[in-house]
Amino acid sequence: MKKLLTALLAAPAIALASGAALHLDKAPEVQRDNAALQSGARTFVNYCMNCHGLSYVRYNRLTQLGLSEQQIKDHLLFTADKIGEPMRIAARPAEQKAWFGATPPDLSLVARSRAS
Repeated sequence: MKKLLTALLAAPAIALASGAALHLDKAPEVQRDNAALQSGARTFVNYCMNCHGLSYVRYNRLTQLGLSEQQIKDHLLFTADKIGEPMRIAARPAEQKAWFGATPPDLSLVARSRAS
């Protein structure tokens, strides 16, 4: 009898604690505007990659943006000899620490941590 009474008293409390239906925001749809992605890659290589590397991304991954290997070699490949090499910067970490007070982060790690 005590168990039944406890269950009858606990059931409304549990139902009340569950709350109302939670409204979730919809995730944005992934846009595949290759022209914008190619422009972003060009901007990153020309400006951001002077300090920030993408050492866990290889140049040949840019073919996923619709670029040919020849386009990558001609317009985006400045610090490496081969298209399969990682996107590293030319500056040494000691120089960066002297110039900026700290070594700028590798943006492949930042992007990966924010995406997950």
